[in-house]
Amino acid sequence: MKLQRIPRDPNMRKLWLHAIRRENFTPSTTTVICEKHFTPEDYEVSVHGNKVLKNVAVPSVFDFPAYLKKEPSYRRVLKRKHEESNSKATGMFFKICPV
Repeated sequence: MKLQRIPRDPNMRKLWLHAIRRENFTPSTTTVICEKHFTPEDYEVSVHGNKVLKNVAVPSVFDFPAYLKKEPSYRRVLKRKHEESNSKATGMFFKICPV
């Protein structure tokens, strides 16, 4: 099993820590994460034939408990009276699609 160190680059480090979702977690310089938390697309083959993690890869495969899973958000589209009155006056109809 291959282990990956948390990046030192501040921007990538921030992305990784956000993806890990651990409260009050401050990784040390030797903190690692297992390769099981990455997708096959996160890896590339080096010139030597070794599997290497891409520089832009962020861990994304986790089995979080229910309270940490994000629910998809739905936006409600409201019909405005102004649009309704304009469509009746000009004979045009507006199609409002849910996002």
